[in-house]
Amino acid sequence: MKHYGHFIGGEWISSTDTIDSINPASAKTWATFAAGDAQTADHAIKTAHAAFTNEWREFNPEQRADVIDRLATALETHWESLVAAEVSDNGKRIAEVRGQFAGLHTWFRHFANEARNMTPEAQTNGVPGVESTLHHLPYGVVVAITPWNSPLMILAWKLAPALAAGNTVVVKPSEMASASTLEFAKLAFEAGVPAGVLNVVTGYGHTVGEALVRHPLTRKVTFTGSDFGGRKVAEAAANGVVPCVLELGGKSAQVVFADADLDNTVNGILSGIFLSNGQTCVAGSRLIVEKTIKNALTQRLLDVAGGLRLGDPMDAETQIGPLANEAHLRKVTEMVATAQSEGARCLLDGRETAQGHEGYYFGPTIFDGVTQNMQLWREEVFGPVLAITSFETEAEAVSLANDSDYGLAGGVWTQDPRKGARVAAQIDAGTVYVNHYRSVDPNVPIGGIKLSGYGRELGPNAIKDFLQTKSIWIGSAPVAVPFP
Repeated sequence: MKHYGHFIGGEWISSTDTIDSINPASAKTWATFAAGDAQTADHAIKTAHAAFTNEWREFNPEQRADVIDRLATALETHWESLVAAEVSDNGKRIAEVRGQFAGLHTWFRHFANEARNMTPEAQTNGVPGVESTLHHLPYGVVVAITPWNSPLMILAWKLAPALAAGNTVVVKPSEMASASTLEFAKLAFEAGVPAGVLNVVTGYGHTVGEALVRHPLTRKVTFTGSDFGGRKVAEAAANGVVPCVLELGGKSAQVVFADADLDNTVNGILSGIFLSNGQTCVAGSRLIVEKTIKNALTQRLLDVAGGLRLGDPMDAETQIGPLANEAHLRKVTEMVATAQSEGARCLLDGRETAQGHEGYYFGPTIFDGVTQNMQLWREEVFGPVLAITSFETEAEAVSLANDSDYGLAGGVWTQDPRKGARVAAQIDAGTVYVNHYRSVDPNVPIGGIKLSGYGRELGPNAIKDFLQTKSIWIGSAPVAVPFP
C-alpha cells in the first residue's frame, strides 16, 4: 500500500482525510491520496505565487529553457519508473502507457526550444515619430486540472508550455488517478525545477478543485474533462474574470465512403474506439458508413473486435484492459442497456465477453441501427461502444456527422483526396483526420467547438496561450503642445 500526500513547495504534505485509489484490474485498494480542502488550495496557490514573484520570475527564457531541458533529460532516463503508478491507478494497458511515457520528454524538449525563441515583436503603426513593440508576459499562477484517462500525457501538454512561458503551476489531478502525477512532480523537483514552480494538490473537484479555481491569486485555468466539469470550472473562473482553456468531451464521427481502403479503415476505426477502451475524448464512437459497404465493413469489425483479448493491463499481451473505475463501469453498462431498450441492435456485447474477469472489465461493444434520437448517438459513453448507421449521399454523411452537440474530432475514410479534403472541411470539429486517426504533435493544436470546449492546447501558439501581451509605445519626436 502506497500513501501519497500533496506535493507543495518541493515537500510532501500529509492529510488526515484520504481517498482510496482502486486498481481497476483487481477492484482492490492499492494506494491512498490526500484529500485536500480550501486551506490546502490556499497554501498551494500562495506557494506558487511566491515562487513566481521571486526566483522563477527572475529567470530569463534561456534559463527557463535550461530547467525544462533538465526535466526532459530526467524523463528520458527515468520514465519507466512512472509507468506502474498510472497502470495501477486507471487500468490503461501497459503497452499504451509505455508508448506515451517513452515520448514524454519530447514534449518538454520541444517547448524548451520554443522558449528560447520568445522575444519582443516590433509592431507597425501609423503614428509618426512613435515606435511600438509587443511584449509577452506570463500570467502568474496557472491551475491545471487533468483527467483520469491519460493524466501524465495531458499534463505534459499543459505544463511544458506553461513553464516555458514563465508561469508557475498548481496541478489538481483526478482524485481517481493522481499517482503518476505525484511521482512525476517528485522527479521534476529532483531534476531541478525550483520549489513552488510545480505543485500537486489532490482531492475532489467540489472541494479543493473549486477552491483552486476561485482563488484570487489564480490567473489562468486549463481543464481537461467532461463538459459537466467544464461548466463548473468556467463558472468558478468567471467569478474572478480568469481565462480558461477547456478541452471537454466528444462524440466523434467516422465517415466511411465506399471507395475507402477497408483494411486501413478497419484498423483506424478499431484504434479510434477501442484503444484505451474507448476512454478518450477523441474516441471515434459514431461510425457513419456508405450503405453499399456497411454490411461488409461491419462484419470485418466484428471479426477483429470479437477476438480482442481482455486481461491484466500490466501484461504486454493484453489488448483490452478494464475501465478506470466502478462508477464508470456502471455508467457504460447502463448506457448499453438503454441503447437496447431504445431499439439499437447489439451485434457484439462487451458485458458477455467481460464475464469471469475480476475488476471493472467491459469488452468491445458494437451496435447497429442507431438513430439520431437515441442516447447512444447523442451522449458520450467514454467507453468501448461503437454506434453504426449508414448514409447514401455525401451531403447526408456530413449532416449526420454534424448532428452532435460536440465537436472535438472526426475522421474521413476515402481514396479520393479531393473528397476527403472537401468533407473534412465541412465537419464541425476542432480536428479532422483523413485516412488515419488519433495523431498528435506539439506543433498541431488540439481543442474543440460546441460542448467540446474552447481554447486550444499545443500548436504554434501554445506558449503564447500562457502569456499576456503588453504594447509599449516609444516616442522619438517632441510631443506637440496640446493647447496652442
